[in-house]
Amino acid sequence: MIADQQQGWEQLVQRMQQEVRQLWEGLDGMESADALETAVQGWVRRAGQQVMTALCQEAIQRRERAQKPACCGRGMDHHSRTWRTVKTLLGDVRVRRRWYRCLRCRTNRYPADEWLGWRGSFSHRFEEVVAWQSSLLPYREAVASLEKLGGLAVSVHAAERITARWGQQELAPAPYAQRVAQELVIQIDGTKAHLEDGWREIKVGAFFACDCGDPQAKPKAISYAADWESAEQFRDTIWQEAVVRGVTRARAVAVVGDGAPWIWDLVSHLFPYATQILDWYHLTEHLWAAAKAVHGEGTPQTGRLAERWKTDVWEGRSEGVEGHMRELVEQGRDDRDQTLRKCADYLRTHQHRIRYHLFRAQGWPVGSGVVEGACKHVIGLRFKRQSTRWTKAGARAVLHLRLDRLNGRWQQRCQLLRQPQPLLRKAA
Repeated sequence: MIADQQQGWEQLVQRMQQEVRQLWEGLDGMESADALETAVQGWVRRAGQQVMTALCQEAIQRRERAQKPACCGRGMDHHSRTWRTVKTLLGDVRVRRRWYRCLRCRTNRYPADEWLGWRGSFSHRFEEVVAWQSSLLPYREAVASLEKLGGLAVSVHAAERITARWGQQELAPAPYAQRVAQELVIQIDGTKAHLEDGWREIKVGAFFACDCGDPQAKPKAISYAADWESAEQFRDTIWQEAVVRGVTRARAVAVVGDGAPWIWDLVSHLFPYATQILDWYHLTEHLWAAAKAVHGEGTPQTGRLAERWKTDVWEGRSEGVEGHMRELVEQGRDDRDQTLRKCADYLRTHQHRIRYHLFRAQGWPVGSGVVEGACKHVIGLRFKRQSTRWTKAGARAVLHLRLDRLNGRWQQRCQLLRQPQPLLRKAA
């Protein structure tokens, strides 16, 4: 046995040495360093494939010699040896392993597969790379990228199937590495993507630590939650991520969002003691629209009035702005759409959320730029490409993978997929 192992090792080394010698002797024919690099890269892949195959086969034989599988209270009968070929990051690996059968319950078992962990035609590491790349790029671009960068050949259909399986299951909430103990900011927004049943709003939440003592400090340890479920269902998604990020023990919590009613219903339900802040830039759009209703589009008077209102709200005089708008409405200065009256009502509804002078003094951010950026790079870059249409299952799988990547939980996803699959199956 030891002699066979030594012989296999020596043969493998001889093949490696022969290929390196061929590269060395062919140096004069290399047109450039690029050609040499390509040749060496090809040798590395061939060498890796041979080493991987030899080591896998040796590991299988050692495990098969060490233990005989049991079933129904006694050892299983060795039936035969079968070949299996799997694509790995180093190329196709073909190994031979034992197939056992229980004569009592007529079930089959391949003990070597338990150690290999291979499912289907691809290794676990190969599938991980495909799923990672497919969560970043459209499938065709992901497949082309894998071929160009790593020499990994996989079809678009296979990439879709791998991604669907990897992202099918949502990860259970787990403690986050940087749980917030002081100031926690939650920003909530929504964006749309085209699914199989039409345009759907994907709700997005962003969570990060805020240093209220340093107004210039950037958001730290950002994590995200997203889904296109209803507002009531999204409550659970937001709450689970908030608990993981430390909302129950944070010293203070603030929530920033636009004027969508579902956001503030959710916040009032989940975070009744949080500081609620209406996105400043969202509010300024309403103020500009109201000024245009009074003086028209693009006039100097419109600009001056909008800037005056913005200054007043910014410095804590929002009630005066609302009163001024209602006076203009009574004077008949509103437009046909009643934009001015609607803006005054909007200010009244959100008066407690637009105390920007107090929020600034407390060190809270007054803009929702983090979650708006999340709508672009979490959702938009992958889900809103031209002519893109999604099934719900496919979209949910990709969304799970993107969130795992951005939230630093990809390793948990890999561990979930490494869990052993059922090893016994009924014989035909």
